[in-house]
Amino acid sequence: MRFLFIALLSLLSLSSVAQSAGKTQRGYVRGQVYYKESDETIPYATIRILSQADSTQIRAVATDTTGRFNIPLPLGSYIFEASFMGRKSYSGKIDLSAKEPGVTLGKIYLEESAISLDAAIVEVQVPNIVVRGDTIEYNAGSYTAEESDMLQDIIRNIPGIEVNSNGTIVANGKPVKKILVDGKEFFGNDIPMALANLPANMIKKLQLYKEESETAKITGFKDKNPDQVINLVVKEELKQSIFGDVRAGYGSDNKYSNKVSANYMRNDNQISVIGDLNNVNGDDMSAGLDNGIDKNKNLGANAYFHASKKFKIGGNIRYSNNENLMETKTNTQTFLSTGDRYSVSDMSTLNTRESFNMGMNLQWKPDSMTTVFARSYANFNNTHSENSSADLSYVIGGDTTSGNSLRLTRGDGLNVNNFVTVGRKLDNKGRVLSFTFNNSIRKDDSKGSNYSLTQYTDNTPDKVIDQLTNTNSRTNSYNLSASYVEPLGKDYRLKLSYSYNRNDSKRERDVRRKDDDGNYTVVDTAYTRNTKNRYITQSISLNFQADKEKYRYTLGFSIDPSSSSSNVTMGDSIIENLKQRVINFSPSLNFSYMPNDNSSFDFSYSGATSQPSLSQLSADTIIVSALSKRYGNPNLKPSYSNNLNAYYQKSNYETGRFFMISTGFNYTFNNIVNYTLIDDKGNTTDTYKNVSGNLGANLNVMYDTPLKNKKFSINNTTYINFYKNIGYSNGDKAITNNWVLSEQIMAKFKSSKVETSLRAGITHSTSRNNLTDLQNRSTTNYNLYHFLQIRLPFDFSIQSNLSYSYYSGYENDFKNSELLWNASVSKHFLKKKRGTLKAQFYDILNDRNNLTRIVTGNYISDARTNTVNQYFMVSFSYRFNIIKGKSKKSGEENDYEDY
Repeated sequence: MRFLFIALLSLLSLSSVAQSAGKTQRGYVRGQVYYKESDETIPYATIRILSQADSTQIRAVATDTTGRFNIPLPLGSYIFEASFMGRKSYSGKIDLSAKEPGVTLGKIYLEESAISLDAAIVEVQVPNIVVRGDTIEYNAGSYTAEESDMLQDIIRNIPGIEVNSNGTIVANGKPVKKILVDGKEFFGNDIPMALANLPANMIKKLQLYKEESETAKITGFKDKNPDQVINLVVKEELKQSIFGDVRAGYGSDNKYSNKVSANYMRNDNQISVIGDLNNVNGDDMSAGLDNGIDKNKNLGANAYFHASKKFKIGGNIRYSNNENLMETKTNTQTFLSTGDRYSVSDMSTLNTRESFNMGMNLQWKPDSMTTVFARSYANFNNTHSENSSADLSYVIGGDTTSGNSLRLTRGDGLNVNNFVTVGRKLDNKGRVLSFTFNNSIRKDDSKGSNYSLTQYTDNTPDKVIDQLTNTNSRTNSYNLSASYVEPLGKDYRLKLSYSYNRNDSKRERDVRRKDDDGNYTVVDTAYTRNTKNRYITQSISLNFQADKEKYRYTLGFSIDPSSSSSNVTMGDSIIENLKQRVINFSPSLNFSYMPNDNSSFDFSYSGATSQPSLSQLSADTIIVSALSKRYGNPNLKPSYSNNLNAYYQKSNYETGRFFMISTGFNYTFNNIVNYTLIDDKGNTTDTYKNVSGNLGANLNVMYDTPLKNKKFSINNTTYINFYKNIGYSNGDKAITNNWVLSEQIMAKFKSSKVETSLRAGITHSTSRNNLTDLQNRSTTNYNLYHFLQIRLPFDFSIQSNLSYSYYSGYENDFKNSELLWNASVSKHFLKKKRGTLKAQFYDILNDRNNLTRIVTGNYISDARTNTVNQYFMVSFSYRFNIIKGKSKKSGEENDYEDY
């Protein structure tokens, strides 16, 4: 034992000596890079270390967000080079010796280049994903392939971020509320508009973070549950330019896709004008999740002006005319204690919507102590809908009920929202007083007809419903809130706040059926209702916040009383007159820890109250199909959700690795769920009921890393989700437990000539319900996706997207696989390769299959929806860029064209 101890001690001593010797053989070079004109630091500038002997590259890194770099190097003689797009490079010789192993270069100034884009600079390989405090940054260049790509093409390639069929974005399991461009709003919160119309080649990086509200920005007090947003950082060389593109395409089956985009940027000022005309769902080459066939016409403008240090204003205006034809086949299993009921539905819906939107937002600082935020939004729309369906309902071994229905509706609507926040610093110690007012007015009027025929296989007579409907809805809500912040020393603050919210809604639905002469004059008393609702919610809260260098936390508690009243009438008759009161108590906790610039940990708990919607409260009955109808429940209480979330994320800029793990849990009191009644003929009536016990839990893990050759990278993403959904079927409580497990791995290679990626994924879902005899319903989706782009000589490019999906466990009458292959050949030409001629082949094998599953407390539903299938298109696009530069001779600023 003694000899073993001596041997270990000797090894440790030798190791220490070796480490000390190793340390003495290394040095460093460090400094900070600046713009010469503004004396501002340059983040992500390229730093290269070359050998003096043969000029071979030894190291290449990028500066951090403050322009700093610190590079460890073996002792020796090197050439140092600093460069950045649109700037003259800086270079010099450095010598690292045992006597002077370190060199501090201090401030390095880069001058503006006379011709910004002509000088080709070798760029460092920037990591795919980087953590900057509580912000995740995605390198746009890692997720875009062609100059013609749009923002939606980048988003769909980023692991952990998904674009749903309705255009909404979910990032790491949480919804993204809006998209910003250099911190400024782009068409308000219209995410589909940004996805389809912002060119990918303008974006340097995407930042995912939680944006604080205007009140939080004024008071400095963090929000309890801030919105998640994506900010697009525009490339530096485009921030003093006019740029955009024009595209026109026509193809087989009368397919067309035309788009124009023009953007003006000068310092902090922005103007964007966009136009779009297409019938290919606005998506050229994606694997696709779009539902239905679209015809879109859009024209809009967005602007932001930094008028002075005290005043900033932005706004947008948009006209759209959109048509969607959706054909859906649905198989549904409804859980019943007496035996499950099965239904099959074939539905076709044609929706046309014409709308005009405009919005405005401003920030005004009349003095150093006062800040005013204001925003306003208005929407005017006209809609037309045609819906037809054929339905079957049966119990195994029993009679079958069938039905056919046709509904026509035409309507118009108005929606106006106004918001103002005023904040005032009472002194320089941190005392702040703020007031907020917002108001929302909504009006919807519609007229329509409804015809349905229900037939039974036994002796039950056929049932016919033939109606004309007239529906008028009005909603008016406003909110008043105030807060006061009191500092408690340097790092601690206390906030007292109060809010009052009132929502008044009214819905009048008049339904007429035929008289003996065939005229629609008879009031159908089973479907005619007038409903008035009033919801008043209040909240008084006290919050304590600590803000340290590496961590911060907020503790809060609020009391949230609410009251509601509902009045249901038909003519002069009062059917229901209900009143109720509820008090919720809401503790909250937010904790953030940032040990360094590239890692962070967040933990939060919060509670939130949600009011029922107008359709959930209104007591009138709506015919959904020949076998289905629904009505609201004016006795509903507001729901209260408890949400717990934790995140940890870390990146290493040197190695390019990124790791993230997140988990969440939610539990809802008085959740509003479906209450379904099905008679022995299969006729279904749905309403709503409050129930406590619905919950969800999730665990998400993601890891992204380049390989030794940094042209290769891999990503692995794992999702585990559990949901407990409660509903009611014929009075019985139906409880469905649903497990969803998903694993996805992706490998990617990117060079100047070839880019390819391979993604494989599997998603398994298991559902178990307490009422059904079939205790387990499981599905498994297998996905394999391959992308390839080859840049050929003479500026030709070939691109291929191949996606294979296999669906296991769905109904037998659904196709269980899909092989979707899209390909294109393009040629870049004209000056600066601004012009692109492209031939696109979409769904070459004509095998697209749009299949989804919905799991609730009382049913499981599988649906297949039509979408854009095989077509061929030829298109031409032209990119332009007019850059703000400097003349070589005079040094004066001039505009010049870069084509």
